Amino acid sequence: MASIRTWMAAMAITATVAGLAHAEVLRLTGEFPARYREASMLHSLSIDRFDGQDGIALANAIERAMSDTHFQLLGGRTGRNNADASLSGAVVTGVEENPFKKKEVRCVERDKDRKCIKEAEVEVRCRSRMVNLRADLRMVRNEDGRVVYSGSKPFREETSWCEGGNPNRSVEETIQAAIQQIASSVRYDIAPSVRTYDIRVREGAKGLSKDQAKRFKDLIKRTKRDQRGACAGWDAMQGEVQAHPSLLFNRGLCAEQRGDYEGALALYRQASQYGASEGGEGASRASQLIAGREDAQARRRN
Repeated sequence: MASIRTWMAAMAITATVAGLAHAEVLRLTGEFPARYREASMLHSLSIDRFDGQDGIALANAIERAMSDTHFQLLGGRTGRNNADASLSGAVVTGVEENPFKKKEVRCVERDKDRKCIKEAEVEVRCRSRMVNLRADLRMVRNEDGRVVYSGSKPFREETSWCEGGNPNRSVEETIQAAIQQIASSVRYDIAPSVRTYDIRVREGAKGLSKDQAKRFKDLIKRTKRDQRGACAGWDAMQGEVQAHPSLLFNRGLCAEQRGDYEGALALYRQASQYGASEGGEGASRASQLIAGREDAQARRRN
């Protein structure tokens, strides 16, 4: 099973794209669905027993992570008796340290000013440390006992250091980081999230006439001060430019920005067909946004 870090990397579409601070981007906001739809349809949740030496810490971290979601969190016996669902689990933690030796080039002689004047390969004593943590979780709908969410969240970190050095962080800090990562993962598993993110516009103008390319690039620059105006300009150009990947993709971004996710999906798919590699990711994101909106409507009806 992929590590928590790998899973978090898969969620990169929900974060601001790195390195775009000085690029032309559109800023968008949308509601993304939970990974487990049936669990996300419930309205109240009780955080129940978590076994293991780090179980209480994980239960508390999950409770904090869930505090910004649609779930009403209920505690104590009354909470367990009245919540729509109960979340429980177990945590297994293991720490193993082992000594080893390796050869390094180090200074073996210094002058009176402490400047190294001789280096040699020497054997140094080192230690390796492995921290493993696995959380197994289960969410049960209290009305009928149905398991609506079940997951295993592994965490593994290996580090080593040699004499004269120290590990990057303590065992306690590593376990705390693991617990926070797992709690965040559970939060996105069972609850939707509203996120703001930046997506870079597509700048390639190949295939446009000289006049069209100039207007297209001027609209790209305009995104820094007037994104709605830039979108209106791209929409206007579509009447004279057919099947251009950059224009289709940017119009898809504009549709996504104004909440027309079905329109965005169609435009991203067209952009992908005509060579915009970004179109596939855009289509995937638009599909998630459509699902997120449908789930939100379903929760309001329940």
